[in-house]
Amino acid sequence: MLINRNYYEKLTYIKPDSDELCNSYDNVTNDVDALTSESSIILKNQINEYTSTWLLDKDLWIQHENSKLNVEFETLSRGRVVLVNPGVTKLGREQRFMHYYIILGEFKETFIGVPITNMAYDKNRSRNYLRNFFEVELIDPVYPKPYNEYRCTKRSVADVRNISGLDKRRIVKNQLYTDKKFAPSTYLNSVSEKIRESIASIV
Repeated sequence: MLINRNYYEKLTYIKPDSDELCNSYDNVTNDVDALTSESSIILKNQINEYTSTWLLDKDLWIQHENSKLNVEFETLSRGRVVLVNPGVTKLGREQRFMHYYIILGEFKETFIGVPITNMAYDKNRSRNYLRNFFEVELIDPVYPKPYNEYRCTKRSVADVRNISGLDKRRIVKNQLYTDKKFAPSTYLNSVSEKIRESIASIV
């Protein structure tokens, strides 16, 4: 460990006016420098996608912390598909890098969305497959595709395990955002059914 995690975890639940908290930041500068230095090493050894996504994420965070962003947040309807940058920082199988998301709900500056990712492919068996219980394949409807409907170009899944609440500023303002495309009802119905199955499995 680069820092004393137990020490900082303890600080997160100390009362704001505590003397212990007031006297706790003597070594913060050194710890910030240590983590920043290690992050720099990791970034320089990563591929462009990793570094670019990290820089975009941290630049947005710094602007927000410095209150330099004056953004009007658009209302996002359920089913709309957007490209999102959830960042690169993750543990285990948490979602990272740029992904398309289906909007499930929104409120003011935040939204809840489910990420879309390519379906796994088994080269030995020459077939696609679901990696886990929380993935649901997105099946295209049989009717001709309307202009404002989004359809995946490859066999894809919605990963219900990684449904997230995110800030709308993480949405990439690309052509998809401008065109305002929506997922077909087959996608939404499959996602809704998988959410119900997931909840039922833990009740």
